[in-house]
Amino acid sequence: MTESGAQAKLLERLSSRIRDAWRSDPLYIDPIIVPGLTDSQKAAVERASEQAARSGLAHFIAIMPPMPNSEEATWSRFTSELAYAMHQNNSEEQTVVLFSQADDAARSYAYLVDANGPAAPPGSDFLARSSSDDFLPVELAVPYQMQILIAAANGTEPPAPPDFDTREPGDSGGDYIDALGLEKGNPDLVVFGTTAAAALGLSVWLLRRRTKYSWRNSLTSKRDPVRSEQLPDRVVSALEPLPEPHHPSEEMWTLRDRGRRAQEAIRVLIEAHPDWAVSADFSHRYGIENLVSTHKWIRARLRGSSKADPEVPRFCFLFPHHRGKIEKFALKQQGTTLSVDMCESCRDEINAGHEPERLMVPKRPGSKKPIPYYQRTDVYALSGFGSFQPLEDAVLESMGSPSTSSRGGQG
Repeated sequence: MTESGAQAKLLERLSSRIRDAWRSDPLYIDPIIVPGLTDSQKAAVERASEQAARSGLAHFIAIMPPMPNSEEATWSRFTSELAYAMHQNNSEEQTVVLFSQADDAARSYAYLVDANGPAAPPGSDFLARSSSDDFLPVELAVPYQMQILIAAANGTEPPAPPDFDTREPGDSGGDYIDALGLEKGNPDLVVFGTTAAAALGLSVWLLRRRTKYSWRNSLTSKRDPVRSEQLPDRVVSALEPLPEPHHPSEEMWTLRDRGRRAQEAIRVLIEAHPDWAVSADFSHRYGIENLVSTHKWIRARLRGSSKADPEVPRFCFLFPHHRGKIEKFALKQQGTTLSVDMCESCRDEINAGHEPERLMVPKRPGSKKPIPYYQRTDVYALSGFGSFQPLEDAVLESMGSPSTSSRGGQG
């Protein structure tokens, strides 16, 4: 067996050992280093795990022996892949995973994982070096890194940098490193300077993340088609009688039938949700807009308009008002992959490792808790605004009126 093959086998065994341990306890301490940890170090990492549990976030911590610097790239890849695998095994939107190498200091690999993969907060791999190139001791590094990850997940303010010297006032028994026998450490200005720099970088990163992902924490309320598209007036026009085909053919009569189903679906939605134009649940507005836009295209085709696009309108699965360059896209979602219609902007965001904005709606009628619309079980989730089936078919089927369409979301 080659050296690389042997290494892969060892990492595979290590991964299995850690995952087996995490099934019963989110805190794993490698047996090799347990005898070398002090009681205070063990207590500190246990408290960090307990605090993470109280945050409500799925979390995993592994305290490992130090790895040679030459293996840094391999270890980074191993930890990120294991972090993503643990996220895929649970049903949470976000998972925080921390690997800390503990010896006379602690080097951390911290990950905030969601459906787009693991993201590492800036500075997490070099936070608080001393001039001798050591790192913060494990009892300070682990709680601090977990606080960083929880703040990143919740979009809250980052924690203050840890105090490297924890002596009580008036205690003259030597510095923190000496007190714990960490002779290689040298807590000087370099430590505090890099800590401050890393904390500043973290603050900027969290601020940008909190701004970019602020949509997660509130119901969708912008880009209101009721106002921007004069949607109520368009509804009135859409419910006018459909013309007969300008060039009669089986295709055109089938298209006209779909237009009539779209009209009926509009009536059904308006009757079921009479407050659709003012409701805090924007899925109704986008549902009406979806049907009205489809109907407008059908009417133009029936009239033989040369301006009518040959293809039926398509809507972005994540945010249905996105209409630019819609293509099929393989969207990973909690252990499965969905084939959905997605706009170019959202595809680019995902491919760049980001999470594009979603249509956020109340979890249930009257609730203020926002969730992506497709996590409900209503007609919008079932149709995916056309990704899975035409919305008019989903609406009419939900009312016990079977659809006569047999050609799916693309008309």
